[in-house]
Amino acid sequence: YMKGAKAAGLRVGVYFFSQAITEQEAVDEASACLSAVGGYGLDYPIFFDSEYSTSKRTGRADGLSRTDRTAIAVAFCETVRNSGYRAGVYASESWFSNQLSYAAVSGYTIWNAHYGVSASGINCHIWQYTGNGTVPGISTRVDLDVSYMG
Repeated sequence: YMKGAKAAGLRVGVYFFSQAITEQEAVDEASACLSAVGGYGLDYPIFFDSEYSTSKRTGRADGLSRTDRTAIAVAFCETVRNSGYRAGVYASESWFSNQLSYAAVSGYTIWNAHYGVSASGINCHIWQYTGNGTVPGISTRVDLDVSYMG
């Protein structure tokens, strides 16, 4: 998809849904992600996401403490950054407040998901404002975002 997107003139980045429960697992996930994108020129960062995996919160990483989750996010992002790519963190505004230390991850590119408001409530580089958008040529509802990255 990356080749096709770039050929169509789209700017591309990477999103990775983590299930790491240790910093070493986050490094391993980031390394696998970097291996998959090797050779592609990315326009956007490689984003780390650590949301709950199910509504029942039964995923292996769903019970992490805020401190551990933040350390894992930083380990992932630093691995990405040390490989020459830009790193980012994707989360909802409440997740940044309750499950991550926003202060600890704010040095990375921030992608904030916050629906039903007229603007993001936190400083971010990308704001996802709906999960119910439409795009010509796509038959299902999609997330829509505003990028402040130029």
